[in-house]
Amino acid sequence: MRLYSQMTLAELQEEMERLRLEAEAKKKLGDNSQFGIIQQKYFMAKSYYLGTDEYRINGKYSVPEYDQPFTIEYFNGVFAWGRFPDSDEQTGFPIGMLEPWF
Repeated sequence: MRLYSQMTLAELQEEMERLRLEAEAKKKLGDNSQFGIIQQKYFMAKSYYLGTDEYRINGKYSVPEYDQPFTIEYFNGVFAWGRFPDSDEQTGFPIGMLEPWF
Protein backbone atom coordinates (compact mmCIF):
# COMPACT_ATOMS: atom_id res chain seq x y z
CA MET A 1 0.00 0.00 0.00
CA ARG A 2 1.23 3.47 -0.87
CA LEU A 3 1.64 6.26 1.64
CA TYR A 4 -1.22 8.76 1.78
CA SER A 5 1.28 11.51 0.97
CA GLN A 6 2.02 9.74 -2.34
CA MET A 7 -1.60 9.20 -3.41
CA THR A 8 -3.51 11.34 -5.88
CA LEU A 9 -6.73 13.07 -4.78
CA ALA A 10 -8.74 10.42 -6.63
CA GLU A 11 -6.88 7.62 -4.83
CA LEU A 12 -7.43 9.35 -1.49
CA GLN A 13 -11.17 9.61 -2.22
CA GLU A 14 -11.30 5.88 -3.00
CA GLU A 15 -9.37 5.09 0.18
CA MET A 16 -11.67 7.27 2.28
CA GLU A 17 -14.75 5.52 0.86
CA ARG A 18 -13.21 2.09 1.46
CA LEU A 19 -12.38 3.02 5.05
CA ARG A 20 -15.82 4.54 5.64
CA LEU A 21 -17.52 1.31 4.54
CA GLU A 22 -15.13 -0.83 6.58
CA ALA A 23 -15.72 1.33 9.67
CA GLU A 24 -19.49 1.03 9.27
CA ALA A 25 -19.18 -2.76 9.10
CA LYS A 26 -17.01 -2.92 12.23
CA LYS A 27 -19.40 -0.64 14.11
CA LYS A 28 -22.38 -2.85 13.18
CA LEU A 29 -20.49 -5.88 14.46
CA GLY A 30 -19.74 -4.08 17.73
CA ASP A 31 -15.99 -4.28 17.14
CA ASN A 32 -15.21 -0.92 18.74
CA SER A 33 -11.45 -1.46 18.82
CA GLN A 34 -11.19 -2.05 15.06
CA PHE A 35 -13.74 0.70 14.41
CA GLY A 36 -11.52 3.20 16.26
CA ILE A 37 -8.42 2.16 14.31
CA ILE A 38 -10.17 2.41 10.94
CA GLN A 39 -11.72 5.75 11.92
CA GLN A 40 -8.24 7.14 12.65
CA LYS A 41 -7.01 5.90 9.26
CA TYR A 42 -10.01 7.61 7.66
CA PHE A 43 -9.16 10.91 9.37
CA MET A 44 -5.55 10.65 8.18
CA ALA A 45 -6.59 9.98 4.57
CA LYS A 46 -9.06 12.88 4.80
CA SER A 47 -6.28 15.11 6.17
CA TYR A 48 -4.08 14.45 3.15
CA TYR A 49 -7.06 14.97 0.86
CA LEU A 50 -7.94 18.35 2.39
CA GLY A 51 -4.47 19.79 3.03
CA THR A 52 -3.93 22.70 5.44
CA ASP A 53 -4.81 25.61 3.12
CA GLU A 54 -8.37 26.06 4.42
CA TYR A 55 -7.32 26.01 8.08
CA ARG A 56 -6.05 29.08 9.92
CA ILE A 57 -3.65 29.72 12.77
CA ASN A 58 -5.75 31.06 15.70
CA GLY A 59 -8.87 29.62 14.04
CA LYS A 60 -11.35 27.81 16.28
CA TYR A 61 -12.49 24.31 15.34
CA SER A 62 -14.62 21.56 16.82
CA VAL A 63 -13.14 18.14 17.47
CA PRO A 64 -15.31 15.00 17.81
CA GLU A 65 -16.03 14.07 21.44
CA TYR A 66 -14.86 17.46 22.77
CA ASP A 67 -17.31 20.18 23.79
CA GLN A 68 -14.90 23.13 23.67
CA PRO A 69 -13.34 24.89 20.69
CA PHE A 70 -9.82 23.90 19.67
CA THR A 71 -7.56 26.81 18.65
CA ILE A 72 -4.80 26.04 16.13
CA GLU A 73 -1.34 27.39 17.00
CA TYR A 74 0.70 25.73 14.24
CA PHE A 75 0.80 22.91 11.70
CA ASN A 76 3.21 19.99 11.47
CA GLY A 77 2.43 18.21 8.22
CA VAL A 78 -1.30 17.43 8.26
CA PHE A 79 -1.53 17.77 12.04
CA ALA A 80 -2.87 20.91 13.67
CA TRP A 81 -1.37 21.64 17.08
CA GLY A 82 -3.05 23.90 19.59
CA ARG A 83 -5.06 24.12 22.80
CA PHE A 84 -8.50 23.97 24.29
CA PRO A 85 -9.59 27.06 26.30
CA ASP A 86 -9.25 25.50 29.77
CA SER A 87 -5.97 23.70 29.10
CA ASP A 88 -2.31 24.67 29.09
CA GLU A 89 -1.47 21.36 27.42
CA GLN A 90 -0.77 21.46 23.70
CA THR A 91 -2.59 18.80 21.69
CA GLY A 92 -2.38 17.66 18.06
CA PHE A 93 -5.12 16.38 15.77
CA PRO A 94 -5.12 15.38 12.11
CA ILE A 95 -6.87 18.22 10.29
CA GLY A 96 -9.39 15.75 8.88
CA MET A 97 -10.94 15.61 12.35
CA LEU A 98 -11.53 19.36 12.57
CA GLU A 99 -14.72 21.21 11.63
CA PRO A 100 -15.30 24.98 11.88
CA TRP A 101 -16.51 26.06 15.32
CA PHE A 102 -19.81 27.93 15.25
